[in-house]
Amino acid sequence: MLFSFQQIYSQQRSVSRSPEVLKIAEGFVGVKEQKNNSGYWVDRFLKSCRLKPGAQWCAAFVNFCLDSAGIKTLPFTGSGLARHFATLNKTIKATEVLQKNMEIPPGAIIVWRRGSTPFGHAGIVKKWKGKNGDTVEGNTSSGMKGSQHDGDGVWKRSRSINPTNYFRITDFITY
Repeated sequence: MLFSFQQIYSQQRSVSRSPEVLKIAEGFVGVKEQKNNSGYWVDRFLKSCRLKPGAQWCAAFVNFCLDSAGIKTLPFTGSGLARHFATLNKTIKATEVLQKNMEIPPGAIIVWRRGSTPFGHAGIVKKWKGKNGDTVEGNTSSGMKGSQHDGDGVWKRSRSINPTNYFRITDFITY
């Protein structure tokens, strides 16, 4: 199959911008809500998805970082639902990552789901190999205590794939 210069250039730009997304996300580590799901930066994340203050904002944080890095290869997921990232065609299932002990590139999007509900969580991969990895996430708690999907800020987290958990990692999205 022959590729045009534009296709190759676009693909190279996306790969080179993945660390940029991570760098932007890491720049927000420590930003905290001033009120529940609101505050200067939280409101800006939400506004990037046309959502009002008070809405869940983990996916809005991811969208904000992607947009700030100039990533246009992913469709806009303005709904604010993390699972909408997982409907994209560059999705790698978490079970496949486990089975093949795969490494996920920095800057990829990680998606959780709560049971069979439409609700979940999203973040940005810092490093990932097989079952375990490190992420940067918005709207989470800084440690294991507190809500993992409705916390108070942007934090670096260490996470593990466990397909049997109710709140579980389901997908990784590359671009």
